Amino acid sequence: MSIMGMNMFYYYFTWFVRNFGVYFAIHLICTIIAKTVLTYVPFITILVIFVLFDIVLIIQNFFIQVFLSRAKIGVVIALLYFILQYVVSFVSSNSDNPTIAVNTSLSIIPHCAFVLAFQTLVYAQSVQTAPGFNEEINNYNLGIALASFLINIVVYLILTWYLDQVVPN
Repeated sequence: MSIMGMNMFYYYFTWFVRNFGVYFAIHLICTIIAKTVLTYVPFITILVIFVLFDIVLIIQNFFIQVFLSRAKIGVVIALLYFILQYVVSFVSSNSDNPTIAVNTSLSIIPHCAFVLAFQTLVYAQSVQTAPGFNEEINNYNLGIALASFLINIVVYLILTWYLDQVVPN
């Protein structure tokens, strides 16, 4: 599209809005369903975790797109990148009793933060407590997941912006 004179900001913005709209609709429904099961967890907590994870996924896709010009290879690479990040989350879940330091360290990977956040929400439901973003439950703090998502959003945005200017397509 840049060959035709389209500004890359508008290109990325339209793709972001399109994907975010689809993800938001799906995860709004998922949040409503999850809220019926997780009665002690606030609705907004579940929705915020979903929305921030969605934004991270969209921006990670922009980052991967910078390096590739063919769609089929891009899908394969993006899928492998997604699976690699998700597999790392099993390090924490397979441990008998991971410490908060281990969970915090793994949370820099957004998929791990997402899995740990929902494990914390399920644990909070099991002990019948309402989780907050600043309290430690089950050796994890939901605020760490939010910080991880925000850090990943900023880092991937900066890398995408820079590499889109530098890497030839």
